[in-house]
Amino acid sequence: MGNPSGGPEVKGLVFRHSFVREAAGRVGGWIDPRAFVGRAAPTRLEEVAEPVAPGAGWVVCDTAVSGLCGSDTKQIFLHGALDNPLTALLSFPHVLGHEVVARRRDSGRRVVLNPWLSCVPRGIDPVCPACAAGRYPWCRNFDRGAVPAALHLGNCAAAPGAHAERFTAHESQLFDVPEAMSDDAAVLADPASVSLRTILLHPPEPGRPVLVYGCGTLALAAVGLLRHLHPDVEVWVVSRPGPRAELALRMGAHAVLPSRPDEAVAEVARRTGARPLVPWSRRAWLQDGPAVVYDTVGSPETVETSMRVLQTGGTLVISGVEAPKRFEWTPLYFKELHVIGSNAFGVEEVGGVRKHAIEHYFDFVASGLDLTPIITHRFPFDEWKRAVLTIARRRRTGAVKVLLQHQ
Repeated sequence: MGNPSGGPEVKGLVFRHSFVREAAGRVGGWIDPRAFVGRAAPTRLEEVAEPVAPGAGWVVCDTAVSGLCGSDTKQIFLHGALDNPLTALLSFPHVLGHEVVARRRDSGRRVVLNPWLSCVPRGIDPVCPACAAGRYPWCRNFDRGAVPAALHLGNCAAAPGAHAERFTAHESQLFDVPEAMSDDAAVLADPASVSLRTILLHPPEPGRPVLVYGCGTLALAAVGLLRHLHPDVEVWVVSRPGPRAELALRMGAHAVLPSRPDEAVAEVARRTGARPLVPWSRRAWLQDGPAVVYDTVGSPETVETSMRVLQTGGTLVISGVEAPKRFEWTPLYFKELHVIGSNAFGVEEVGGVRKHAIEHYFDFVASGLDLTPIITHRFPFDEWKRAVLTIARRRRTGAVKVLLQHQ
């Protein structure tokens, strides 16, 4: 990436894969998070070539506001491993970003983005069975077609992401924002759609509480959606104390449970009346806890604790992405638990109506859903380093959704 032709340029937040830079950033980041945005880090704000449509049907868009997603910050904070299988579906260098409100240059219409680089944006015809069914994250062609290997805008070398002054997207990826909707509400369409998919994979059981693990964007969006779609269901959130826990209550959670695993299990037992079973390890577990847990963290600790509290035959839906390692999973077979991975969104069915998740979100907002309180900070695009460090210090800052303002 760059502009060897010497033509017009735009500013973009670029991640350049380099083992040397990544090693330096990782070591420095252990000491001070400022190393992740320093001169030696893989992520930098650069002048890059004006985006060019890679194929027919692509549109140039001017970015108005973009949201820093967990996938962005995991790259910036170098929170990954070399054996991650998804490295087969990335291309470098790339401009980060896919949560965005922008204006199409061809029509001036305000749009949000479905970022998936599935069959249609790649110019593949006929489309694969997954794309034909609207399950774009299951596309079989993420490494073929008009652009190089990539899952979505923001990790593709030839389709720069939305943390830039301009980007290109295929017209099939763009959704017109309703005129009455604010940019703040619109920029949350992507994470809200992710959490909607998580809930739809296993909706709450009537009369039974649900547990949401975590207190970031996906967790708080899930709380808001659960209260909107299932107002009679009691929603509990597991979170550290502080501003984010207070925000969970503001979004409609009935209770915030302690984040220390043993304390969380004890509190679930108290609230459900379940009898704790105490093994030699002293790490109690339950047979009659919540019927479903939505784990938006996805760490070994949260997965293990979720399995400890779920009712026998219950379901764990995991949308969070953390580095894997060993955890105690005996309850998985003993309680015959169901574990479901939740990956993004596509065409979804709500109340018997099938359409894209982003369109469902627009309907929810029109009928009263307001997720905008989860936007805690915003910065001018040029101050991206402050924005990233606000997320790095979120226990102190209370950061949830942080926006970059481009216009």
